[in-house]
Amino acid sequence: MAKHLDVRHLKAVLATAEAGSLHRAAAILHTSQPALSRLLREAEERLGQVLFERTAKGSRVTAAGALVEQVARRVTSDIARLGDLTDKAAWKLRVGCIPRALGSVMPRLLHAPPELLGNVEIDLQEDDSPTLSALLQRGALDIAILTPPAEHLPDILYRRFYMDRNVFVSGRTNALGHDHPLTVDDLARHPFVAPAAGTPSRAEFDHYWLQHAVQPPVCRMAARTYDAIASVLPGTQLLSVMPQQVAQRHVRGGTLRILEVAIPLPERPIHIAWSVHALQPITAQVIERLLPLRRDDNGPKR
Repeated sequence: MAKHLDVRHLKAVLATAEAGSLHRAAAILHTSQPALSRLLREAEERLGQVLFERTAKGSRVTAAGALVEQVARRVTSDIARLGDLTDKAAWKLRVGCIPRALGSVMPRLLHAPPELLGNVEIDLQEDDSPTLSALLQRGALDIAILTPPAEHLPDILYRRFYMDRNVFVSGRTNALGHDHPLTVDDLARHPFVAPAAGTPSRAEFDHYWLQHAVQPPVCRMAARTYDAIASVLPGTQLLSVMPQQVAQRHVRGGTLRILEVAIPLPERPIHIAWSVHALQPITAQVIERLLPLRRDDNGPKR
């Protein structure tokens, strides 16, 4: 009967893959290098695969080793979380959310009935979509609300949450566009506070000018959060873009206004994503609670 890997084998593979050398991995695991080598040899024998290439510079993970590393990271993380559950009698639901969706997601979760989240602590991480995708793939999140990548990640499930759109905004006292919808050329003549590089909003922002063959506007500043953008615009001639839902909140607060434009930015799908390997016992229930907020192309479902 074939022997399977034990947790100690997974920990050995994970430490060696992350450290890049047997010496450093042994120190991380508080064991000897010969003992670590024996565990790795047993793992390779039981799997019938070479997991590491040994070189003068250290140990480099093979394709098979990379697969075992992914499993090891997920399993050891889940074991640690079970330890937390035992110690604290509570479970952390690790939720990642892009800033634009916080207003839709968090009220629903925080007002969930006690039988759903009664002894669950929500560990919220707010970040951009690429960062949340990477965390989800590494098993560091249970659920992520994000703009999905162009190619869906393997072993990640996606369901559309709603359709969203960025809008152009200015400070409330900015007189631009009071008398007519602004053309792309009108917008490009004014300086902007742009979304941070590497985010879907910035890619959309850059593509907008390219798509309409217009010289991009001067960007005076790049900001990672919409709150930072909203705090900069009042009292200036600067423009920016932000999600319509976020912009409307600042409009109600009297600091910003949404500009009427001839050619709006495109709609963007916001998805709920989670791993097919998720061991979170309430993940499915949470997702089903959030999805009634999903909107079709004609607007919110009632």
